[in-house]
Amino acid sequence: MAKRRHAFRGLVPQLVRGLFAGFSWLRHHPQPAAATAVMAGILWIVWAAALRSEAFRVTHVLLPAQSSLKLPEPLLGNNLWALDIQALAQALHRQQPWLKTVRVVRELPSAIRIQAIERIPLAQVKLTHWYPVDRDGFILPASGEEPSPNLIRILGFDRDRGGLKVGALNTDDRLTTALRVVQSLRRTAGPMSRRLTAVDVTDPQQLRLTLDGDTEVRCGAETDLGVQLERLRATLKIIAKQPMAVRYIDVRFKEPVIRPKT
Repeated sequence: MAKRRHAFRGLVPQLVRGLFAGFSWLRHHPQPAAATAVMAGILWIVWAAALRSEAFRVTHVLLPAQSSLKLPEPLLGNNLWALDIQALAQALHRQQPWLKTVRVVRELPSAIRIQAIERIPLAQVKLTHWYPVDRDGFILPASGEEPSPNLIRILGFDRDRGGLKVGALNTDDRLTTALRVVQSLRRTAGPMSRRLTAVDVTDPQQLRLTLDGDTEVRCGAETDLGVQLERLRATLKIIAKQPMAVRYIDVRFKEPVIRPKT
């Protein structure tokens, strides 16, 4: 503690000397300081004029087509620059939290454009119904009794499983694992990723993929997936050369096991 007091006492004279040196430099070199003051004054005058100018009164508010967003307060007639666009964007986003974000953009001289950025579904998960889910784990409120043929199904969740909430971001370990697997396949598996129709994360240490709707691929944990996908790619090339209906492929072994349909 004594050392800290000593260091603090030593710092004060240094600061005083530094301030004195700065004022002394300004006294002998007034031009930069004067130029800065003049520029600041000009900017202040321009800003004050912009806040009073009729040219910047809002005359148009452009909402997204077919959007149900509603303005929380009238904007027409307000000054374009005085408007708090961040607060407006947050208020609009609260109306539809399933949107990824809402942007409010000033368009000179007198318009406000509102942009609704929607979440893009990456897969779908079965709860009481089938719900689309984006890459962040946000489960969108649109649902269907039957799975969408255009989205990968994530399996392994009980319909009443707690922790997964519709209309919210979800951080469930199994869900995030499945989403990472889907994204990894899209990045690295090429055409094979387009054959993926389901990811089963009932046991994250024993992942199961479904290709073409009915061919099961038995994998290990996510950490081993890269090597196992290489085995799967080679195995699929072999299968493609012969007329074989495959029930499942087990790529957990160095030599994959193929079980034909009977």
